[in-house]
Amino acid sequence: MTHSLQPTEPGQHHRLEEENRKLRRINKVLMDRMERDADAQRGNAYSLFQTAITLESKVAERTTELTRLTHRLMHEISERRAAEEALKVAKAEAEQANLSKTKFLAAASHDLHQPLNAARLFLGALTDEVRSDRALELIARADAAMETVGELLSALLDISKLDAGVWPVKRSDFAIGPLLERLGQEYRPQAEALGLELRIVPSSALGYTDRHLLERILRNLISNAIRYTESGRILIGCRRQQGGFRIGVWDTGIGIAEADRARIFEEFQRLGNEPRRQEKGLGLGLAMVGRIATLLDLQLGVRSRLGHGSSFAVGVPRGSETAATATTHTAPPLLSPASLAGRNIVIIENDEQIREALCTLLESWGCTVSAAPSSLAALAEVRGLARFPDLIIADYRLDHELGTEAIHRFRAEFGSLLPALVISSDRSQELKAEAESLGFGFLPKPTPPAKMRAMVSFLLRRPAR
Repeated sequence: MTHSLQPTEPGQHHRLEEENRKLRRINKVLMDRMERDADAQRGNAYSLFQTAITLESKVAERTTELTRLTHRLMHEISERRAAEEALKVAKAEAEQANLSKTKFLAAASHDLHQPLNAARLFLGALTDEVRSDRALELIARADAAMETVGELLSALLDISKLDAGVWPVKRSDFAIGPLLERLGQEYRPQAEALGLELRIVPSSALGYTDRHLLERILRNLISNAIRYTESGRILIGCRRQQGGFRIGVWDTGIGIAEADRARIFEEFQRLGNEPRRQEKGLGLGLAMVGRIATLLDLQLGVRSRLGHGSSFAVGVPRGSETAATATTHTAPPLLSPASLAGRNIVIIENDEQIREALCTLLESWGCTVSAAPSSLAALAEVRGLARFPDLIIADYRLDHELGTEAIHRFRAEFGSLLPALVISSDRSQELKAEAESLGFGFLPKPTPPAKMRAMVSFLLRRPAR
């Protein structure tokens, strides 16, 4: 059906009914009067009769029009209901397609991360075997390229989760100052290596939001500021506002043209004029920032002056001091790296490539390694060699068990204080929190060899739990 109906004027149906009832009353009164006065007023009776006939005709016309409008209204209501049902079906199909896309990307990301992780581990082992400066430079470039691919895969998966609305949000009260100080310590060496000053303004502010997602926002903003600042400084701090405060990242970089500000939060958008071409980003950082801010209902602000710098700010609700104090945790002390030579390491990994790469890497550090695809096979090998393990490294998702379960089997036999490390392509904060709550270390795949060595050294030196 291709015809369309004009919407019925609001109240028209009701007015027609009222007019119809009024005309019927008038008609009845006139007919009664005509009958009473028929004998006494012969001349007027005919006139009254004519009026009654005219009114009856108008009543019939109004009744017909009212019936037509009623049918028209019912037809419009039926069409609107059908349109609403079609919209619901389309929305459900779109949501299902989005979830399917997210699941596909998660599976693809996992499968692509596996060989990528193995390649980076093999490169790490190769670094210890070569002595040529040129060869080391090529290895470093290959590793950097693989790291970029890993970051791209992770960013695409994260954006897909945000678009599908399946990213879990856990709001809590926490102190902002320690978070900013930690980010400052992490990014200051990178900034100083490029001749930039990175300064953190101390803050006593307390926030209420998802701290991990807020940290993702700030990391992207700081990385962007470093990438687009050729000289000068980057300042990070808080300003109070009604109901909370704004965390700002100011830089003295190249700035953003007014015409570009509308598209900087879209995927794969780069300004194309980074002062350091080797620092070129993926064009997904600000897209992630925009989506997380929307998810957390946080207001984003952007101010910039071309050639003079930019400032990005995110508004955060004020938190409760009592709740923030109750959830504050003391960070473990940093320990100097332990010697790995002669350490007995057990690897439980069902992917053969990664298992072989981990063995090669750890053996290049002087470790004695036992490796198997499951906890039962690993236990049998360790018992056969009569070795007491110093550390267990287990992938989280094995064929018939979880890595945490595999570690518990080893701890049941060799003691509950046996150090352990969980590795996984699942980079979620929930999994990391689960592993750490059990006293295990956690590293996401793909893992740079330097981070792997630092974590293994830390676990072998820290007080056992």
